[in-house]
Amino acid sequence: MERGGRIYQRVLCKAHADTEHLILSDSRLHHKLEEWNRRIFSSTSALVDVDEDQDKAPLLAVLDLTNRCNQHCPVCFADVAEDRGYFLDLETVRRMLRSLVDRQSQPCRHIQFSGGEPTLHPQFLEVLSMAREMGFDHIQVATNGSRFAHHDFARRCEDAGLHTLYLQFDGMSDEVYLALRGQPLLDQKLRVFENLVRTNMRAVLVPTIVAGLNVDQLGPIFRFALEHSQHVTGISVQPMAATGRVKVLQPADAAFNLGDLALEFSRQTGLTRVPDDWIPLNALSMLTRGVARLRGEIPQSPACDAHCSVGTYFYIDDDNKPTCLTSFLDLERLLVAAGELKAVEGRGRLLRSISALTQLKQLSSCFDRARAPRGLSFLRLLRGLDGWEDKSVGRARRWFQRGFNGMFVAGMHFMDSTNYSARRVGRCIIKYVTTDGQVLSFCRYNAGERYRTAEEATRLAMCERAHH
Repeated sequence: MERGGRIYQRVLCKAHADTEHLILSDSRLHHKLEEWNRRIFSSTSALVDVDEDQDKAPLLAVLDLTNRCNQHCPVCFADVAEDRGYFLDLETVRRMLRSLVDRQSQPCRHIQFSGGEPTLHPQFLEVLSMAREMGFDHIQVATNGSRFAHHDFARRCEDAGLHTLYLQFDGMSDEVYLALRGQPLLDQKLRVFENLVRTNMRAVLVPTIVAGLNVDQLGPIFRFALEHSQHVTGISVQPMAATGRVKVLQPADAAFNLGDLALEFSRQTGLTRVPDDWIPLNALSMLTRGVARLRGEIPQSPACDAHCSVGTYFYIDDDNKPTCLTSFLDLERLLVAAGELKAVEGRGRLLRSISALTQLKQLSSCFDRARAPRGLSFLRLLRGLDGWEDKSVGRARRWFQRGFNGMFVAGMHFMDSTNYSARRVGRCIIKYVTTDGQVLSFCRYNAGERYRTAEEATRLAMCERAHH
């Protein structure tokens, strides 16, 4: 329900008193997200083939290698235990990866290794090499970064096939790390970047944001990202969810949501307008699916619910100056038009190429050359977007001389009892793979039914049997 320019969700329960929770702090953004849901999931949409089938391929699969960790953070949605731990054996990992690439409908070739702290796995480098050899084209690790503070480890991970660090990065102050991680970690994070820039790997900075604690760090984190823009793909903000281990105090009845992200980032940087410059992640599926049709390829990008993730996008020039794409690009019109791109069939190769170029040229009217940063053409913009879609392109040497250096700032709001939505779960594109090959929604795994509990028990039992 809408009240005072904000959106609330009422939870009705036969066993407990009814409750009401703020889920989005800007009703204008809410209406924009609902409009994108209608575009993506409407039966009259150009994306009618996108459905809510829970067995559809995830955009990114998560595989926990261990529940062991070298930190004991006051905030941990995995609620990593200290007493009983496991490391998955290589054959189990191989079987789980195989269940992703051998999917009958659409294979998943984007993998994130997680935990616990996955880099503690004694065969972590072998796991990376295995994923590369099995054909995964984007390999990332969700990490606190502790082992990447050592240059030799970072180099060996790159050699083994690692592409991206999904790096815990809560702010530019040790006071923040003491509150959220229980220890001062800023120097360690800075050493990670000293090593990262000596490789061709990329990082996504991942701050957990808690109301009343580190909301003011959005601007400083973005400025740090700009200083390392050729190695930072973006910032993925995670509002703290009340699931797992939560031992951090925040103001009574306070919460940080995706509306707060857009409003606070805009206030702290002055670079964006709300809701004009913010779009949901599912809007990008129009671009990727339209381009796939144009190429005659099978679309590989399922769409999530618009309320799962909201972001804004920047062009970064050679002086690390950011320009929001929407200041020179009608991004919404471009995405809608891209979703209407048609496959070209029944013609010779030359005519197919000409037809494809004609369709792409029609998109150029969305680009305002007069307002665009110097040196950025529509063709270079398309190459940059191609690099975002195809991670191997974006990692190519001398990439920034062909495409453009881009960066996203986005939030992904994982669910808990205050904002749980069956619709969002049904449209999930970030999924866990289990030891028996099931593929489960992130929020169903960590909240809701919390399948993590049963899966962890299975893994511990496997580990105990292996030691007897």
